[in-house]
Amino acid sequence: CRRAATSTHHPRGLMRLLLVSLLVITAPSLAAGQEPAASDAPRLRTFTLTGGTGNAMGWIGMQGEKYLGTGRVSLFGGLGYTPELETGDAHGVTVAAGVRGYTPGFTHRGFVELSLSQLAIETACFADCRRLYGPGVQLGYQLATRGGFTFMVSAGIGYAPGAKPGEDEVGALGGIGVGYTWRR
Repeated sequence: CRRAATSTHHPRGLMRLLLVSLLVITAPSLAAGQEPAASDAPRLRTFTLTGGTGNAMGWIGMQGEKYLGTGRVSLFGGLGYTPELETGDAHGVTVAAGVRGYTPGFTHRGFVELSLSQLAIETACFADCRRLYGPGVQLGYQLATRGGFTFMVSAGIGYAPGAKPGEDEVGALGGIGVGYTWRR
């Protein structure tokens, strides 16, 4: 048996919902011309540390994100734990890594994420359990205030090669976290 991180039924509908949500979230800041005067411009992001749940955070864990150049591209790594929900389920330390590309913005930004993470676990397998890792793509939203408070949410789809015959290889991804962003 295998338990996916989330439902795997309608990846296209999920992607449409993500795109519409991203547009609704970012539209007010885009319409307001979010580029402040040079004297009001916040410092560039350098690093973000978040905690929460999701594929890119190691299911339940933390994530460190290093921004490159002007902060529109970042590299991240997640370290977390997959709990044993029922006796015999796969569980243990979980890792993730990837890259994000951000929309312009200072406080509110959308992003596209490419990652390698744990996508599913086998259940009721006892001693011979597998945790399936694979590539994924997510769309998301990040709020990083001038004071450093950070909130992020994302959703997308992933591919778990090595799934047993008859099991879904494509499944939904997601994440939600809060933390702090350092700026220079």
